[in-house]
Amino acid sequence: QVDNLQENDILKGASLLLRKFTGDPEISTPNRITRHAWLKDPLCMGTWSYPSLHSKHEDYYELMKPLPSEDNPRLLLAGEHTHPTYWSFMHGARLSGIEQAEKVTKFMEQNQ
Repeated sequence: QVDNLQENDILKGASLLLRKFTGDPEISTPNRITRHAWLKDPLCMGTWSYPSLHSKHEDYYELMKPLPSEDNPRLLLAGEHTHPTYWSFMHGARLSGIEQAEKVTKFMEQNQ
């Protein structure tokens, strides 16, 4: 499990993956990593999201709305907990991150 890996091993592995998927063999290995050992944390013992019995499908769309508004996005949430279909999955986190990044890009392009 990743919580038991040494930081240097994670950095090397991440660098290898970045080089492989980008096709750029010149990507250097980062010099540090910031992480949280979720599985070792006694307050959460690992973590993932799941809807409650009172959750509605619309709740996920509410979480993805920029605040204070679409025209003035200052706070955007992303992560597996915000994806309406793939909540609790890593690809849900990725997809929601891409969607929120697109909102930021659109805002930046409109306000140049």
